[in-house]
Order: sequence, then C-alpha cells, then structure tokens
Amino acid sequence: MTAAPAPAPAQRSLRFRPHTDAPVTLGVDFARQVLAEWHLLSPRHDRPPHLAEDTVLVVGELLANASRHADGPQSLVLTLRAERLRVAVVDHNPAPPRPRRADPAGAGGYGLHLLDRLTTAWGTACGTRGKTVWAELATTTADRR
Repeated sequence: MTAAPAPAPAQRSLRFRPHTDAPVTLGVDFARQVLAEWHLLSPRHDRPPHLAEDTVLVVGELLANASRHADGPQSLVLTLRAERLRVAVVDHNPAPPRPRRADPAGAGGYGLHLLDRLTTAWGTACGTRGKTVWAELATTTADRR
C-alpha cells in the first residue's frame, strides 16, 4: 500500500507598485482575506489558538521592515502546506535583516524578536536585486514549537 501524495501547496501573492501608500495596511487586509479563504480565521481544537492574529502580526512586521529599511516591499506571498503557513516578503535591499537593540522608550528593535516568538522558523534569501524574508507558522497544535 502506498501513501497518498501530499496535496499541492496553496499560494496567494500580492504585488506592490513602487512607492505604494500604506503597504502594511494593504498587506494585512490581503492576509486576512487569504486566511478567511483558507478557513484559518476560526479557532479549532487542532489549531494554535492565535494563528490568525500571529499571522497578521508577522505580515505587518515584515512589510513594515521592508518599508522602513528597503524602500518598500515588492511582494507578499502566503503559502499553505500541510501543517505550515509561510509568509514571505520580497524587497529591493539585498542586505539581510540584523537584530537591533530594542529601545524600551521608543518603537523599534523588536521585529526579529517578534519573529522568534511567533514563528516556528524564519530566514532570509539574499540576492543581487534584493531579498526575501520569510517566516513559517504552524497551522496545527501538533507542529507548534
């Protein structure tokens, strides 16, 4: 008896025009629409309780970083595979993200710490024309780190 093949991943993407106004708002709204389409907004016993909220926070953080440090995002890609949801943001800056010291008196320096806390894994793929920063969230409680 052979195992059934894994279902193909579902993927949705949003491309941003150069100098798009409010890319974080556009991206967060897009992510919420995709989560609803994939039936990931409603809590279930086998799903991490804050999956939708965590996903929206990760999307917002990655897009804000691309806006702040890379002249804006090029695209946002959401990919759903078996037990993982991958969020990827492509931007024009080839430099990888670097942790900054968090400033308790100001806003900033918390982004990579947030990714560490909310995701099962995250990373960067750098190229000559920019980079992709990606983060994965578990979609089942069995796969939560």
